[in-house]
Amino acid sequence: MTTEILHSHLAPAAEARRAGGALHAPGVVLVGCAALSMALLAVHPGGSPTTFLDMLKDEAANQGPDALIHGGFVGVLAVEMACLASLAARLGAGRARVLTALVFTAAGSLALAESMIFDGLVTPAIAVKYLAAPPEKLEAARTLIALCGLMIRFLMPLGLAFQAAGILAWSTALYGRGDAARWTAIAGLALGGGALAALAATVAALNPLVAMGALGAQILWTGAVGAVMARGRL
Repeated sequence: MTTEILHSHLAPAAEARRAGGALHAPGVVLVGCAALSMALLAVHPGGSPTTFLDMLKDEAANQGPDALIHGGFVGVLAVEMACLASLAARLGAGRARVLTALVFTAAGSLALAESMIFDGLVTPAIAVKYLAAPPEKLEAARTLIALCGLMIRFLMPLGLAFQAAGILAWSTALYGRGDAARWTAIAGLALGGGALAALAATVAALNPLVAMGALGAQILWTGAVGAVMARGRL
């Protein structure tokens, strides 16, 4: 009888520890994803070619680093989605706000991943292929590069907008889950709302500074919510 009573008291505590541990690891991984994203942004190769041929040479010369950086971003997005799915399960995946947050974030991640593939993998591969071709083939390269640019022009802001909308939805779901989650939700509302407003104001043209700012907002929020999850505050 004593053993049964002791077990009845200890079981809820053990279950609570298991529930907290279920979010601890994904939270640590999210913080790591945010740090890796910042590192990838910091080492992203840049250049300002003045002619189309110079641009091809620049893209071809950076094919390896571009593939590593943009491929790394695609991998990070996939890992983040897995961790956020764990958060959704904790918050109640059947709730409308949580489900909306998960779907918006997934849509944004998919569009961003496609943009990264065109930017960091397809474009450099085209450059390498056509630099080795006869000069008369350069016009075909110009057409293909222009097509890639158009895909990036639409996919990147679309992905960032969905990510920002996802941050807003996550924030409404997190609000009221404790002080740490509440402050993260408030920060998320500011970051997501600011990113959406900036993207809407520059919808007519892809502004690199706005795009980097929106991506930075997403990275900051990922790190913040990961820290809350890692500390077991949800």
